[in-house]
Amino acid sequence: MSTGKEAEARIDSIVNEYVSPDGPGFSLLVGRDRRIIVNKGYGMADVEKRIPMAVDSRTVIGSVTKQFTATAVMMLKHRGLLDYDESIARFFPDFPAYRDRVSVRHLLHHLSGIPEYLTDEFWQGSADGRYPELRSVFELIKSMGDLEFEPGRRWRYCNSGYIMLGSIIEQVSGQSFASFIKAHIFDPLGMGDSLVGENDNRVPRMAVGYEYTGKTEFKPAPWHFVVVGWADGNIISCAQDLFTWGQSLYTDRLLPYEVAAEAFVPCRPLDPSFSRYGFGHTITERRGVREIHHGGGTLGYTTWFTRFPDERLTIAMLSNAAGIANTEIAGRIAELFIGEKLAPLAAIALPPSQMAEKAGRYSSVPRGKEIWAEVRVEAGELVIEADFPPPGGKRSVLLPLSRDLFCENRHTDSYVQFVWRDGAVVGLRLVTGGGVMNFTRVDDSGA
Repeated sequence: MSTGKEAEARIDSIVNEYVSPDGPGFSLLVGRDRRIIVNKGYGMADVEKRIPMAVDSRTVIGSVTKQFTATAVMMLKHRGLLDYDESIARFFPDFPAYRDRVSVRHLLHHLSGIPEYLTDEFWQGSADGRYPELRSVFELIKSMGDLEFEPGRRWRYCNSGYIMLGSIIEQVSGQSFASFIKAHIFDPLGMGDSLVGENDNRVPRMAVGYEYTGKTEFKPAPWHFVVVGWADGNIISCAQDLFTWGQSLYTDRLLPYEVAAEAFVPCRPLDPSFSRYGFGHTITERRGVREIHHGGGTLGYTTWFTRFPDERLTIAMLSNAAGIANTEIAGRIAELFIGEKLAPLAAIALPPSQMAEKAGRYSSVPRGKEIWAEVRVEAGELVIEADFPPPGGKRSVLLPLSRDLFCENRHTDSYVQFVWRDGAVVGLRLVTGGGVMNFTRVDDSGA
């Protein structure tokens, strides 16, 4: 498509479906090669004070921090100060006995099996100051017992592993996590609007965070130090700086190419039950076009940062509206620029029997808490409904692409793959942009 005003007008049209000028929103940057096409704020950075979101508005970027944490670990590995495959016992000698079986690589790839500290109970206690410092969080993790699975046997997203990596960085470098990231990443790249949050002070140009359920349905989110957090999600940044960061990943400015390349190798890439996660990046293909992305979220803030490296297309979306459909919005924007290169989705017709065989209840335990999905046949269509908001919404109509593969939402690149064993459907995989959530069938008709 053409660029400039036409691109901005088409993006405005998409964004206006989700964001009110009088409510919270996001700052958005779309760039191709080194050229910025759109850099713009939508909605309000502070609804009460009527401060608009701007191109330099700052937010907590949440788990997008993980790629900076991983890069810092890679820098220390390159200097010979640690090894990916050494156990974490060197750094956490007082952790349970599993410390000898968990490696630094396991932490980077989310393969450790260490329990997730970010539970509902943790968030309830955090507002009361129950976790005033990182040490108290480590004590919580140690108290949670043994591993949830043997390291390397399964993939499960784990914030605990990344706060542990932050501690490893501090122990090995002799610097605080904040000072190391500033000295070795932010300053060399000129990311002058980025910092590692170390307290709950609101920095200049910081957007107020909101809990968001619709264009006119929102309320201020809680604000305390745990919202900022630690090395799993405590960087504060703006869209321009994330674009600068993305451009550096095509170069050897921070690490030699051959060293940096390991960040973009998925763990267990041939195993469909594993998410395609590298070191702080998810590596996938969106209908045939390579994509490298990560999202982030904390109370009041969500971030989506994605690159299509073959197209040199970057989309950075930093929102102060937790709950907004950022992956869907970004997907629609990406389609404006690379839509002609995306493989078409060719729906097929399935006989009623091949829909009925999939109807049932499915269960997953992604972070120690059971969630479920219900698959039903309604008016000749297969629908999925879950007790968590899937990428396309709470209830989605599934578009059949084959007997067992269905598109859940083309904008978020989300699919449902049904799994068979011994002639019966025994589970499903919700696959979103290379991320995999595995469900087991639990109704009477399942195995």
